Amino acid sequence: MLGKVYLIGAGCGEADLITLKGLKKLLEADVVLYDSLVDENLLQNLSGGVEKIYVGKRYHQKSMPQEQINELIIQYAKAGKVVVRLKGGDPYVFGRGSEEALAIEEENIPYEVIPGISSAIAVPELAGIPVTHRQLSRNFTVLTGSSVGVDRSEDITPIDYKALIKLGGTIVFLMGYHHVLEIMENFLDAGMDEKTPCAIISKGCTREQKVIRGNIKDIAMKAEQEHLEAPIIIVIGECVNLDLKGKISSVEKIKASKNEGLNGVKVAVTGSDNFVRKLSNKIVAGGGKVLDCGFLDIICNSEPLPDVRNFDWIVFTSQNGIEQFFLKMKKESKDIRLLAGIKIAVIGSGTAEKLAEYGIYPDLIPSRFDSDTLTEELLSKLQEDEKVLICRAKEGSDLLVNKLEIDGYDYKDFQIYELRENIEKKSLISALKIDSFDVDYLVFGSAKGVTTFFDSFGKSFDENIKVVCIGQKCAQALNKYNVGEIFVADKYDIDGIIDCIEKDYNKG
Repeated sequence: MLGKVYLIGAGCGEADLITLKGLKKLLEADVVLYDSLVDENLLQNLSGGVEKIYVGKRYHQKSMPQEQINELIIQYAKAGKVVVRLKGGDPYVFGRGSEEALAIEEENIPYEVIPGISSAIAVPELAGIPVTHRQLSRNFTVLTGSSVGVDRSEDITPIDYKALIKLGGTIVFLMGYHHVLEIMENFLDAGMDEKTPCAIISKGCTREQKVIRGNIKDIAMKAEQEHLEAPIIIVIGECVNLDLKGKISSVEKIKASKNEGLNGVKVAVTGSDNFVRKLSNKIVAGGGKVLDCGFLDIICNSEPLPDVRNFDWIVFTSQNGIEQFFLKMKKESKDIRLLAGIKIAVIGSGTAEKLAEYGIYPDLIPSRFDSDTLTEELLSKLQEDEKVLICRAKEGSDLLVNKLEIDGYDYKDFQIYELRENIEKKSLISALKIDSFDVDYLVFGSAKGVTTFFDSFGKSFDENIKVVCIGQKCAQALNKYNVGEIFVADKYDIDGIIDCIEKDYNKG
């Protein structure tokens, strides 16, 4: 059975600029092939079972050939998958989406194109520059600054600059980072007035956006002095003199200031999809950026749940354990009323919040969110004849189990899930990627995450990167590796990690 392909424009810049239809179809995907300019926060919303494949292209860097991308799309679609080809901006504006559409059509595979907001219009717009304005510019022309020639080499796009000048209006160059000086010299040689207004926008439609203005005579020098980073968009014409960025109210300013404790911070997060997604959402909400370094999948135990009616206590040591427990309850058609009268202990506030999603509130949350305190405080409440069901990860702490065994309590250690490496995702994560992202912090949410990460990649990232972990067990695992400064969250949950990063980052 054939699957279906969606060619989706993710819009330019940050994740919330995707269209509603684009987001809806993205969340239905089995496989997502995404570009380098796609905001990775879009990928955080996908379920753990979605296969994510990076196929990004950058100037003069080794990348997956277009033919291979086409083959992957077709291969997955023929396997019955819902395939999303997620592209920055719009699929058909210098995105090679039309080449992919032709390849899909040749194989008679159903597909749909979902437009995206093109950076050619939106980036100047959010920088205060409309591409058209009555009496200033009645037309605009969009070009690519670099292109691939017949011999597959990438260089400046050959353009008739004299004809371009005669068209008038606003001129917009995408992908011109490496050719700013040449482009301006070509305009001057073709007879354009050297005082023609020009702007360059770096990392448009993101929190890191930077705009410089000048004219075609001096803009290349200004760009070099400001050390602008790719991607950039070049805008030429009288509309550049406008500055229509909009204004926010004083109330909005107050709200924004409260949400900027992590503004500009860059964090790499390891762990399972759930952990990475939840922590990432909070970092992004605070103004930071996230690199997804999680390559651990949650694999549920195939054994049926023990009969909960035989137990007086159920202990959950993670949010993942709670999620898997209720998924198994549903799959095994077990009525939630079976839990009536059973006391529940959780390891921390985040686990309690997860439990509350199912309308259940714990009888015990330890005063400190770690295995030692949970064990100590549970044993202080436990009666001699009470039975305990522990739902935990296969790789979780044995402390509670060992203590119950030594003290002679009746218990069942049900390892409800395990963390398993996603080999394909792991292959996309490397120390080089972390270094290129210029990370400030690397976060670990478990001791298992520590050992898995370093066993896979070794200690090879920049020593200036600060390491943050969720508790003492995690810190002990990190001590085996020469990672430099380690920060341990005061509160052993996601909010504790956020507070830890925010306090250090705001020291400057």
